Amino acid sequence: PATLYFDGRFSMKVYRNAMGLIKKAASAVVLICILGIITMMMAELVNRNVFNHSFRFATELCGFLFMWMAFIGLIILFDENRMICLDMIYTRVPENVQNIFWYITKIFSLILGVTMIFAYKSMYPVLSTSYFSTMQFLSKAWHFLPMAIAGGFMALDSVCMMLERLTGSREEVKGGDAA
Repeated sequence: PATLYFDGRFSMKVYRNAMGLIKKAASAVVLICILGIITMMMAELVNRNVFNHSFRFATELCGFLFMWMAFIGLIILFDENRMICLDMIYTRVPENVQNIFWYITKIFSLILGVTMIFAYKSMYPVLSTSYFSTMQFLSKAWHFLPMAIAGGFMALDSVCMMLERLTGSREEVKGGDAA
Protein backbone atom coordinates (compact mmCIF):
# COMPACT_ATOMS: atom_id res chain seq x y z
CA PRO A 1 0.00 0.00 0.00
CA ALA A 2 1.02 3.59 -0.61
CA THR A 3 2.48 5.31 2.41
CA LEU A 4 2.55 8.94 3.40
CA TYR A 5 5.37 9.82 5.76
CA PHE A 6 4.52 12.61 8.17
CA ASP A 7 8.15 13.61 8.56
CA GLY A 8 7.97 15.44 5.22
CA ARG A 9 8.81 12.52 2.88
CA PHE A 10 6.22 11.35 0.41
CA SER A 11 6.31 7.86 -0.94
CA MET A 12 6.35 7.94 -4.70
CA LYS A 13 4.50 4.65 -4.95
CA VAL A 14 1.13 6.33 -5.53
CA TYR A 15 2.70 8.55 -8.17
CA ARG A 16 4.39 5.62 -9.93
CA ASN A 17 1.13 3.64 -9.94
CA ALA A 18 -0.72 6.61 -11.47
CA MET A 19 2.00 7.05 -14.08
CA GLY A 20 1.78 3.33 -14.86
CA LEU A 21 -1.96 3.68 -15.49
CA ILE A 22 -1.34 6.68 -17.74
CA LYS A 23 1.23 4.65 -19.68
CA LYS A 24 -1.24 1.78 -20.11
CA ALA A 25 -3.90 4.20 -21.33
CA ALA A 26 -1.35 5.77 -23.69
CA SER A 27 -0.49 2.32 -25.05
CA ALA A 28 -4.17 1.65 -25.71
CA VAL A 29 -4.59 5.01 -27.48
CA VAL A 30 -1.52 4.37 -29.64
CA LEU A 31 -2.80 0.90 -30.55
CA ILE A 32 -6.24 2.29 -31.45
CA CYS A 33 -4.62 5.00 -33.58
CA ILE A 34 -2.44 2.50 -35.43
CA LEU A 35 -5.41 0.21 -36.07
CA GLY A 36 -7.48 3.20 -37.18
CA ILE A 37 -4.83 4.37 -39.63
CA ILE A 38 -4.38 0.87 -41.08
CA THR A 39 -8.13 0.32 -41.37
CA MET A 40 -8.70 3.72 -42.97
CA MET A 41 -5.85 3.26 -45.46
CA MET A 42 -7.02 -0.24 -46.44
CA ALA A 43 -10.62 0.94 -46.83
CA GLU A 44 -9.48 3.87 -48.94
CA LEU A 45 -7.31 1.59 -51.07
CA VAL A 46 -10.21 -0.79 -51.74
CA ASN A 47 -12.64 2.08 -52.29
CA ARG A 48 -10.37 3.78 -54.82
CA ASN A 49 -9.26 0.69 -56.73
CA VAL A 50 -12.49 -1.30 -56.70
CA PHE A 51 -15.22 1.33 -56.68
CA ASN A 52 -13.27 4.21 -58.26
CA HIS A 53 -14.37 6.48 -55.43
CA SER A 54 -12.60 8.16 -52.54
CA PHE A 55 -13.43 8.94 -48.93
CA ARG A 56 -13.05 12.69 -48.67
CA PHE A 57 -12.17 12.58 -45.00
CA ALA A 58 -9.55 9.80 -45.19
CA THR A 59 -6.47 12.03 -45.37
CA GLU A 60 -7.58 14.31 -42.56
CA LEU A 61 -8.62 11.41 -40.34
CA CYS A 62 -5.30 9.61 -40.87
CA GLY A 63 -3.44 12.85 -40.10
CA PHE A 64 -5.48 13.28 -36.92
CA LEU A 65 -4.81 9.71 -35.81
CA PHE A 66 -1.12 10.03 -36.66
CA MET A 67 -0.80 13.16 -34.54
CA TRP A 68 -2.37 11.39 -31.57
CA MET A 69 -0.23 8.30 -32.13
CA ALA A 70 3.00 10.28 -32.36
CA PHE A 71 2.54 12.54 -29.34
CA ILE A 72 0.86 10.01 -27.05
CA GLY A 73 3.62 7.58 -28.06
CA LEU A 74 6.09 10.04 -26.49
CA ILE A 75 4.59 9.17 -23.10
CA ILE A 76 5.56 5.54 -23.55
CA LEU A 77 9.03 6.33 -24.89
CA PHE A 78 9.75 8.87 -22.18
CA ASP A 79 8.54 6.58 -19.39
CA GLU A 80 10.73 3.73 -20.64
CA ASN A 81 13.72 6.05 -21.14
CA ARG A 82 13.82 5.20 -24.85
CA MET A 83 14.20 8.71 -26.17
CA ILE A 84 17.26 9.63 -28.21
CA CYS A 85 20.22 10.13 -25.90
CA LEU A 86 23.97 10.20 -26.06
CA ASP A 87 24.72 6.76 -24.59
CA MET A 88 28.08 6.55 -26.35
CA ILE A 89 29.29 9.53 -24.35
CA TYR A 90 27.25 8.86 -21.21
CA THR A 91 28.62 5.35 -20.62
CA ARG A 92 32.25 6.43 -21.06
CA VAL A 93 32.39 9.15 -18.43
CA PRO A 94 32.77 8.81 -14.66
CA GLU A 95 29.66 8.21 -12.56
CA ASN A 96 29.58 11.75 -11.14
CA VAL A 97 29.60 13.17 -14.69
CA GLN A 98 26.84 10.70 -15.64
CA ASN A 99 24.83 12.09 -12.75
CA ILE A 100 25.31 15.63 -14.05
CA PHE A 101 24.27 14.51 -17.57
CA TRP A 102 21.20 12.83 -16.09
CA TYR A 103 20.09 16.04 -14.37
CA ILE A 104 20.75 18.06 -17.53
CA THR A 105 18.56 15.73 -19.60
CA LYS A 106 15.78 15.88 -17.00
CA ILE A 107 15.95 19.69 -16.90
CA PHE A 108 15.75 19.84 -20.70
CA SER A 109 12.86 17.34 -20.64
CA LEU A 110 11.07 19.56 -18.13
CA ILE A 111 11.65 22.62 -20.32
CA LEU A 112 10.45 20.76 -23.42
CA GLY A 113 7.32 19.53 -21.62
CA VAL A 114 6.44 23.00 -20.35
CA THR A 115 7.10 24.45 -23.81
CA MET A 116 4.70 21.91 -25.36
CA ILE A 117 2.00 22.90 -22.88
CA PHE A 118 2.48 26.63 -23.45
CA ALA A 119 2.59 26.14 -27.23
CA TYR A 120 -0.80 24.44 -27.09
CA LYS A 121 -2.16 27.10 -24.75
CA SER A 122 -0.99 29.91 -27.04
CA MET A 123 -2.37 28.17 -30.17
CA TYR A 124 -5.71 27.30 -28.53
CA PRO A 125 -7.60 30.52 -29.44
CA VAL A 126 -6.92 29.90 -33.13
CA LEU A 127 -7.27 26.11 -32.99
CA SER A 128 -10.57 26.18 -31.12
CA THR A 129 -12.21 28.17 -33.91
CA SER A 130 -10.63 26.22 -36.77
CA TYR A 131 -12.19 23.02 -38.09
CA PHE A 132 -11.21 20.29 -40.50
CA SER A 133 -12.64 20.77 -43.97
CA THR A 134 -14.20 17.30 -44.16
CA MET A 135 -14.78 16.73 -40.42
CA GLN A 136 -16.38 20.03 -39.49
CA PHE A 137 -17.68 18.69 -36.19
CA LEU A 138 -14.07 18.42 -34.94
CA SER A 139 -12.11 21.46 -33.79
CA LYS A 140 -8.40 21.47 -34.58
CA ALA A 141 -7.79 22.01 -30.87
CA TRP A 142 -8.40 18.25 -30.55
CA HIS A 143 -5.77 17.64 -33.20
CA PHE A 144 -3.03 19.27 -31.11
CA LEU A 145 -4.27 18.22 -27.65
CA PRO A 146 -1.91 15.21 -27.43
CA MET A 147 1.03 17.61 -27.64
CA ALA A 148 -0.09 19.24 -24.38
CA ILE A 149 -0.86 15.87 -22.77
CA ALA A 150 2.58 14.49 -23.63
CA GLY A 151 4.22 17.72 -22.51
CA GLY A 152 2.43 17.54 -19.18
CA PHE A 153 3.55 13.96 -18.68
CA MET A 154 7.15 14.79 -19.55
CA ALA A 155 7.25 17.83 -17.26
CA LEU A 156 5.62 16.08 -14.31
CA ASP A 157 7.68 12.92 -14.69
CA SER A 158 10.93 14.91 -15.00
CA VAL A 159 10.21 16.83 -11.81
CA CYS A 160 9.25 13.68 -9.92
CA MET A 161 12.30 11.74 -11.13
CA MET A 162 14.59 14.57 -10.03
CA LEU A 163 12.85 14.71 -6.64
CA GLU A 164 13.19 10.94 -6.30
CA ARG A 165 16.88 11.09 -7.01
CA LEU A 166 17.46 14.09 -4.74
CA THR A 167 15.54 12.63 -1.81
CA GLY A 168 16.57 9.02 -2.35
CA SER A 169 12.89 7.96 -2.25
CA ARG A 170 13.39 5.73 -5.29
CA GLU A 171 14.70 2.99 -2.97
CA GLU A 172 11.28 2.83 -1.29
CA VAL A 173 9.50 2.26 -4.58
CA LYS A 174 11.84 0.01 -6.54
CA GLY A 175 13.52 -1.84 -3.69
CA GLY A 176 16.90 -0.18 -3.86
CA ASP A 177 17.09 0.77 -7.54
CA ALA A 178 18.07 4.42 -7.33
CA ALA A 179 18.64 4.83 -11.07
